[in-house]
Amino acid sequence: MTTSETKHHLPSTLVQGYGVAALAISFTNTAYMFFLLKYMVDGAGMTPAVAGTVLLVAKGWDGVIDPLVGRVIDRTRTSWGSRRPWITVATPALAVMFASLWWGLPLTGWALPVVYAVLLMGYATAYSFVTVPYGALTPAITQDYDERTRLNGSRMAYSMFGGIVSGVLFPYLFTNYSWRIAGLTLGLMAVPPMLAMVYATRGRDPVGPAEEESQESILTVLKSVPFRRTAALFLAAWATVSVLSSLVPFYVEHHLHRKGMTDVAFAVIQVAALIGVPIVVYMAKKLQKHVAYAIGIGSWSIALIGLAVVPAGEFGIAMVIAAVAGLGVAAAHVLPWSMLPDVVEADALEHGGKDRAGAFYGAMTFLEQTGTAVALWVEGMLLSAAGYAEQAPTQPDSALLMLRLLIGPIPGVLLVIAAIGALLWPPLTREAHKALVESLAKKKQAAAT
Repeated sequence: MTTSETKHHLPSTLVQGYGVAALAISFTNTAYMFFLLKYMVDGAGMTPAVAGTVLLVAKGWDGVIDPLVGRVIDRTRTSWGSRRPWITVATPALAVMFASLWWGLPLTGWALPVVYAVLLMGYATAYSFVTVPYGALTPAITQDYDERTRLNGSRMAYSMFGGIVSGVLFPYLFTNYSWRIAGLTLGLMAVPPMLAMVYATRGRDPVGPAEEESQESILTVLKSVPFRRTAALFLAAWATVSVLSSLVPFYVEHHLHRKGMTDVAFAVIQVAALIGVPIVVYMAKKLQKHVAYAIGIGSWSIALIGLAVVPAGEFGIAMVIAAVAGLGVAAAHVLPWSMLPDVVEADALEHGGKDRAGAFYGAMTFLEQTGTAVALWVEGMLLSAAGYAEQAPTQPDSALLMLRLLIGPIPGVLLVIAAIGALLWPPLTREAHKALVESLAKKKQAAAT
C-alpha cells in the first residue's frame, strides 16, 4: 500500500477484484438465510421449533471455531500472506458442505436433526475459514477512512447482485428440478469469484508481527468500546436481515398468496438494496458512517411497519414497500463492516501496533452466525407457538398474525433503538479516526528509529 493510496483512491481493479468475492459468499449465504428454514420445515418435514433449535445448536460451534480461525490467521506466516492461503484452501470445502445441506437425507426421527446439526457445523467451519480472512483483508488494503467505505461498498454491491442471482436462481432450480440440484449448482458457482479475489489481492496481504499471547487477542476484543458499539449496530441490523430473509417465502405464500412469485420478491428486495449501496457510500462520505447508518436503518423500520399492515393478497403494494426498504438493507450490509477496520486500528494503537484483525473479524463472524441462528430459533419457536402447520397449504389465523408481527413491528422497534444508539454512541467518528491514524503512524515511525 502506497502513501498516495492511503490519501486517495485505490485502483479500481483492486476495489472490484476485492469486492467480487462477495458473490461467492452471497450465492451460498442468501440461499441459507432465505430458504434453509423453509427447506427444513416444508422439505425435510421438521417442525419449526425443531428446525430452529437445530440451527441454534449447530451455531454454538461458531463460539469455538470463529475465534479459533481469527487466532490461526493472526499467527499464519507465508509468502502468500496470512489470509489468502486459508481462503484458497477453504473455498472448495465451502462449496461441498453447502451442497450437502440440500442433498436430501433418507433419515427419520431424531437422526435427521442430529445429522443436520453435524452438517451445519461443517458448513460453519468452512464458512469461517473463508469469510474471516476475507474480511480481515480490508484493514490491510487501506487505512483511509472513506476508502474503506468504498471498498466495502464494492463488496456489498457484489453481495447484493449475488443475492439477486441466488434469490432468483435457487427457487427456480428447486421448483423445476430439485433441492439437490439447486444446492450443487450454487455451491459450484461460489468457487470462481473467491479464487479471482485471491489473485486480485496478491501482494496486498502483509504479514504483521506475531502475537506473543494469542489467547489474549481473542479475549480482549470484547473489551474494546468501539468494537462493542460496532457489534451492537451490526447485530441489530443482521438479526433483522436474518429474520426477514427467512420469512419472505412464508410471507409471500401465506399472506400475499403468491407462492410462485417468491423469486420476484427476492429480486425486488435485492435490486433495491443494490441501488441503495452507492447512496449509502455517498451519505457516509458526506456525513459520517454512523449518521448514514441511522438514516438508512430508520427508514427501513418504517418500511417494515408498512409490510405488516399490507392487506392480504396485495402483492404489488408489498413490493413497492419492499423496494423502499432497499436503503436500509444496503446500510445494514455496508456500514458495520466499514466501521470494523477503524476499530482494528484503534486496537493496534492501544496494543503497540499489533495487528489483531483476525481476532476482530473472527469475533464479528461469530456474531453474524450466532445472530442468524438465534434469530431463526426465536422465529421458529414463535411460529410453532402460534400454530404454524408444517407442509400445510393453509395456516391458522394465529400463525398468519405472527408472520405479520415478525415481518414488521418486532424488528422495526429493534431498528429504531439501533438508529438512536448510532447517533448517541458512534463507534468512531471521522475526526477520531484521523487522530488515531496519525498517532499510530507516529508510533510506527518511533519504533523504526
